[in-house]
Amino acid sequence: MFESNIAIILLGTKYPGNIGSAARAMFNMGLSRLILAAPKCALNEESYRLAKSGKTILDSAKTCRSLSTALRGIRFLVGTTGKTGGYRSQTYSPRSLVPRLLDHAEHQKVGILFGPEDTGLIDHDLGLCQLLMRIPTERKANSINLAQSVMIVCYELFLGTLDREPGHVPKLASFEQVEAMYVQLENALLEIGFLHSENAKHMMMRMRRMLGKAGLERSDVGVLRGIARQINWYATTKGK
Repeated sequence: MFESNIAIILLGTKYPGNIGSAARAMFNMGLSRLILAAPKCALNEESYRLAKSGKTILDSAKTCRSLSTALRGIRFLVGTTGKTGGYRSQTYSPRSLVPRLLDHAEHQKVGILFGPEDTGLIDHDLGLCQLLMRIPTERKANSINLAQSVMIVCYELFLGTLDREPGHVPKLASFEQVEAMYVQLENALLEIGFLHSENAKHMMMRMRRMLGKAGLERSDVGVLRGIARQINWYATTKGK
């Protein structure tokens, strides 16, 4: 059950061979849901040659024009990064995140997001993720090929399924519900002057990191949206 709820999402991939190699890695480790978000290349003969037994994964791969479209239905999203510092200061190893990923995948759709080969995920992409994952490497050699990264993460997921006792996790709010809440909350905080044009991006990213770690259920989103509505009401009636 959980295998079908785990999606490997490749954003802006530039090289067809990497997609094929990622599909092979997924097949080897028992995963099958591949989503291509705004790819910069098309599947070709090289993709299928490198996919080997993962050709069926390429055949069923879903291609989306944008990342937001690719994330529809995803309840728990983990982004991958090889960089550190800034908004990437708090990351987790694949092994430490696997139990949580598998617990969520028992009940809802989970996505693991990989960025383009040259840049990785940018700040906007990171803001959509509840948690960030970084594969530990030698300090001076932190750049890993995209397909190799997919293989390492899929391998850790496969190991995590062996002799596993499922845990209980709540059903999280959808990607669309959470994003609408952040927009409403940002507007409300701008209205009362807590956010300003100079700090809004930074503060909202901090808020996304904080709330993302908590894991928002639909009722949580409803409470936060209610707070935002009340802030707006006060600002427009009492505060002026």
